[in-house]
Amino acid sequence: MQQKKAPVLEKTILRIRGMMDSLPAGNQLPSVRVLSGMLTVSPVTIMRAINRLKSEGLISGRWGKGNRIGETIQTEKAYFNEERGAFRCARNQFKQDIINGSYPTHLPLPSLNQLAIKYNISYPTLKKVLQSLIDDSIIKRSGTKYYFFTNRTMSKVRIAVVAFGLDRRNIKIETERERTFYRLLSSAALDLNVEIEFISYNDYLEEPVFYTPANESLHYYLSQRGICGIILSSYHMNNSAECLSRLLTLNLPVSAWIEDSRILDSVEKYGARYRKLTFFDSSYSTIPGYDVGTYLISKGHRHIAFLSPFHASPWSQNRLKGLKKAISGQIGASLIPMVLTDAINDYVYMSKVLAKSAFEECFTATALEHDIHNFLAPRINALKYEHDILRRDALIFSDIKPLIDNVGADRSVTALVCVNDLIAKLVNEYWNDLGLTREQRKALIGFDNSFTSIEQQISTYEFNTQGEIQNMINHLRYPETSLYKKDIPVIRISGRVIERGSTR
Repeated sequence: MQQKKAPVLEKTILRIRGMMDSLPAGNQLPSVRVLSGMLTVSPVTIMRAINRLKSEGLISGRWGKGNRIGETIQTEKAYFNEERGAFRCARNQFKQDIINGSYPTHLPLPSLNQLAIKYNISYPTLKKVLQSLIDDSIIKRSGTKYYFFTNRTMSKVRIAVVAFGLDRRNIKIETERERTFYRLLSSAALDLNVEIEFISYNDYLEEPVFYTPANESLHYYLSQRGICGIILSSYHMNNSAECLSRLLTLNLPVSAWIEDSRILDSVEKYGARYRKLTFFDSSYSTIPGYDVGTYLISKGHRHIAFLSPFHASPWSQNRLKGLKKAISGQIGASLIPMVLTDAINDYVYMSKVLAKSAFEECFTATALEHDIHNFLAPRINALKYEHDILRRDALIFSDIKPLIDNVGADRSVTALVCVNDLIAKLVNEYWNDLGLTREQRKALIGFDNSFTSIEQQISTYEFNTQGEIQNMINHLRYPETSLYKKDIPVIRISGRVIERGSTR
């Protein structure tokens, strides 16, 4: 609970401030005994008022030396004018840090001194910022501690995750990014006392189906289980926008994870009209490209190339836009787009591989029966997967090889930005095969912070999946907070550049 303010003390502080307004900076205030008589309050109240004004930087003084009006702030009006801009900047940055996951909900915020230093503001301005966030139901106070939303142990709440799956027992998880998402989601749910329940959705049938545990209708299941909100994972769906439209009929808060270009159409269609819907995006916006461009400019690069065989996709186009924005104000800087527009992602190439895969010819039923023991047969699927990945990468590389060679031949280009880590890996391995030394290579950077980028020491951009997840859960638990109230509710979350050997 927030501590109640003493009316006599607050009134005394206001009267002393009024007295200070008529005096120049550096003037000494009357003694505590004199002030007590002038204002007809006890000496204890005067001492408390002076201590408050000291903590705000308006009064300076030492024991036995008297108290003087602060040299840096002459009047409350001047103080307000100076701090007003700092208040707005600090408040906006504080909200962005909350969105980016800097402050976990289950832990108290840093101390007031740490926060004042971090946001480079005075103690009274910080107090105003915190109070404004309390008023907007973004943070809460308990005793002397402040928390993002709440510090109280709540009864466990249930959240449903709707994701593509062929049956009710399994959802489809293929990419490293998906695995990271679900791993972090499980960890965040444990920290936030949230129970996650998965519901599969298959829209490759004549009629789309939600698979609930006992074959109940989706509405009945959610109401019986006490689900407070839904996270929509749009990966692998045939039409994620249609799935979203069905979920919106349930009148529950929905956190939509933008990982499918088709769901972007829903932002304009539903965003401004459905107050319980918020879209969360860390990879489809221009922010990643801008951050990477800013990083390369800071390293001294002025002529940068962008390589993408997936430029039919919005995420590739937006990364290029972000790069252009980053270098637009740099004198003499240039950006060379080297893009192909036939594919939206690597699945387009994989579909070509699967359409004419010759893998099965190497492992016929006869070969399996005579050469491989039954208990070893399950490994065939792993071999087939690796075979298909290899052929996919070969197709991609055959398309981008001329672009890579063009970049290599252009001596003015010093940095190559690849649309993702897969392309950066192919470039790096090609340069290895050519035997290029570090000095002969361009600075190389990708997006995703995949295991491959760690293994090959490729600089990359790490999307803030942890921040996305924390915000998705908190939107469902606290849908009324002003943090998620926008005309078009899309929360864009910044990540960070991970610097490794390829850009040093």
